[in-house]
Amino acid sequence: MLERIRASGPRHRLDIGDPDLPPPPELLEALGRARDFRYGPPEGLPEFREAVAEVFGVEPGEVAAVAGGRLGLAALMWKFRRERLLTPRPFYPGYLEIAEVFGIGLGFVETGVGWLPNFSERGVYVVNYPNNPTGVVLPRAKVRELVDVASFVISDEIYRDIVFAEFTSPAELSSSAAVVYSFSKVFSIPGLRIGAVVGPRDVVKEVAKFNKATVNVPPTPVQRAVAEVIHILPRRRAEVSRAYAERARLAAEALKLKFVEPGGAFYIFPEVGDGDKCFEEALKRGVSVLPGGLYGLKSHVRIALVEEAPRLAEAFKALNEACAGGP
Repeated sequence: MLERIRASGPRHRLDIGDPDLPPPPELLEALGRARDFRYGPPEGLPEFREAVAEVFGVEPGEVAAVAGGRLGLAALMWKFRRERLLTPRPFYPGYLEIAEVFGIGLGFVETGVGWLPNFSERGVYVVNYPNNPTGVVLPRAKVRELVDVASFVISDEIYRDIVFAEFTSPAELSSSAAVVYSFSKVFSIPGLRIGAVVGPRDVVKEVAKFNKATVNVPPTPVQRAVAEVIHILPRRRAEVSRAYAERARLAAEALKLKFVEPGGAFYIFPEVGDGDKCFEEALKRGVSVLPGGLYGLKSHVRIALVEEAPRLAEAFKALNEACAGGP
């Protein structure tokens, strides 16, 4: 599908969640000063672990560096591969990809009004809030419901820095949780592949072992650069949250498609009747989105709000024609 999109060459790429905001200049300057490219320990450089630990209010021993959030997810799903793994629907397709590669079963929990799941089954939950593809943020009461029923929570918090509503991490309410974190979205550096797993020490040690068996060492120059500029994180969070919240408001005003108002991230997941048809018709008009079947619901499409407002407004007009039956 992505090959088709590239071959079509649409004017508006609203398919992949590739942030368009420029990286912070402080980080680019720190990367430019990189001179040390030697190996580091599989659990991550001490300065990086200390910096992330300070952000999360934990000890460095509760942090492992990972080469992007996806590797952190893979490490944790591998650790709990013999447990019953569950995730809400709609889901991030990467969970299925990881499960298929490892031959792991993955069950689904259905969602209701506002994309809120009913957490009632016992198991290890893989959850993603702020959510991809819906942008939904769980109310604190729902997070409490989750941690009360889960034997462990793998909390995919790649978008925790892009929020417009109150966000509660499962790790705030339970010690039986590990956070998968990444700097890809908040710093707009997905290609640099740097993130962290924050959780119980025994779980973090298993992540370090997974690193050693796969990438060996998360990228050391990027670890150093991020550790050097991590003090700008509060300012950067505010900047990116404000920018993406404005785009979500524009979507609510300009799109003639029904969707749940996002509380974070930079996605909306409107209902279109037939997601595959909407995808095809939108592509004909120069806009690429992703059909909801990839996320477990064929009646929807995912739209990534990764263009500036004037271009998004133009894309929304085309989407109204393609998927809402009017200009």
